[in-house]
Amino acid sequence: MAKKKVGSYIREQLQHGYNISQIRNVMLKYGYSGNDIDEAVAEVYNPTIRHEIHLSKSTIIVVVFIAVLAISSFSFFYFSNGKTQSKLLDVNIKPVKTTAAPGEDIVFVKELSNLGSSKRFDVLVKQEVFDSSSRILTYATETRAIETFGSTPTEMKIPADAKEGDYTLRVIIEQEGKILAVATSPVKISGAAINQTGKKQETCFDGIKNQNEDNADCGGVCNPCEKTELNCNDNDQCTYDFAESGKCVNRPISSCCGNDICEENEQQSCSKDCKSQISDLPSDENLDKIRETAKTDPSKALQECNKIQFSDNKDSCIANIAEVQQNKEYCGRITSIRIKDACYSAVAKKANDNSICEQISTESR
Repeated sequence: MAKKKVGSYIREQLQHGYNISQIRNVMLKYGYSGNDIDEAVAEVYNPTIRHEIHLSKSTIIVVVFIAVLAISSFSFFYFSNGKTQSKLLDVNIKPVKTTAAPGEDIVFVKELSNLGSSKRFDVLVKQEVFDSSSRILTYATETRAIETFGSTPTEMKIPADAKEGDYTLRVIIEQEGKILAVATSPVKISGAAINQTGKKQETCFDGIKNQNEDNADCGGVCNPCEKTELNCNDNDQCTYDFAESGKCVNRPISSCCGNDICEENEQQSCSKDCKSQISDLPSDENLDKIRETAKTDPSKALQECNKIQFSDNKDSCIANIAEVQQNKEYCGRITSIRIKDACYSAVAKKANDNSICEQISTESR
């Protein structure tokens, strides 16, 4: 009896012009279960008709024969043609913000109701905004799984070059190329706001570099501009490498061993730049021997390095051990910050481990 009352109520509201989605929302608020509502909706659209008919035995035989024949024919055509159960859908648009300036979003809620099939199935949802001449201004598509009822908040961005005027938002539900439901709603695109001087308000969507933007419509008060990182490393340990105003700068480091200049404080420490001033440095042959020893006996190689008098040359010798062993712990024994940083860099490259670069103390390196 309760189901009959639910069905009667739904028929009555349909006659008053309400759609199924609106009726369903109201009934859910008043405590009706979704299953009872769906069964009542199915009964309204597909009513069950019962008749009591008294037939003779011969008539019953004929009726049964015809029924069997009809069922067989229906089964043949149904399974041979692969038809599926028809879908009865309803789509509704609830406007949230449907007036927007170019570059802004319109906001609305899509409500989809499955009034026919009791099974979950997928549909293609198309949403588009078009003008009075049916020219599509913007569009989007998505695939949705429909079971009974669902609502989705949706945002669509209005193109920055859109003209001011009245437009139409349309939502189309399709399955396998067939349109199952359509809903529309008006949309208004407003012009840019006018400031106190009577000029158009500057925005982040006007295609002009204004306000305090770094480039047209980006930077400053707008979204950050996409930046391309410059690789300013010139592979010279005697320069500070950095980007300035979009250009690379390689600034020489004073008193740097390796710049081919024998500076005053390098005369007793830098064999590369001051070969003629340093007489008691280990020969290249001895350094090569220490490097070879480091491959098999790093402890012995370290003892040989510690015999070297001048600190920078001792540090460079230890750096050779660290590089050969691919062991950053040796770099920690080096006193010169410059050579220590170079040591960590060399070990990182050899070990293919860029986490070692975190040990480098000078940011520019």
